[in-house]
Amino acid sequence: MSAEPAHSVTTPLDAEQDEFIDVWEGFLRAIARARGRTARCDDSGLTPAQYALLEPLADTRKALPVGWLADSAGVSGPTATRMLGALEATGHVERAGSSRDRRVVLVSLTDAGRVAFERRRLSVSERRRRIAAGLTREERRQASVLLARLTELVDEQP
Repeated sequence: MSAEPAHSVTTPLDAEQDEFIDVWEGFLRAIARARGRTARCDDSGLTPAQYALLEPLADTRKALPVGWLADSAGVSGPTATRMLGALEATGHVERAGSSRDRRVVLVSLTDAGRVAFERRRLSVSERRRRIAAGLTREERRQASVLLARLTELVDEQP
């Protein structure tokens, strides 16, 4: 007796989910390509990951703990430490031990690091403005609502 292959029936909901997943994957690939282009054509000397790591420092004049920067950038502590080592070698940051807790390393931007960060921030801001300008007012409104919801859903995932 031969077993007949089971045929699955695709429902409209399945098709919609598949289409969403395909578009989502395409969007993520486009973001990755854009990050690569940005890294190549930006004159700040900072990679997108370094920019994300330094962003909290640019908005304050205080030194911040490595762990806090790592959490903010969504990277592990050891990854942040390696990145900060490279940034320290290029003169973008300074690291010092905390006077309150010797286990804590505090990081601050140097003047050169602040200049590089601001150069990168302007470049990123201009790219974002061009993308927004490519959408109609209604598309921007819809995108804002959907991106906020997608952010919630992604952040909820384990």
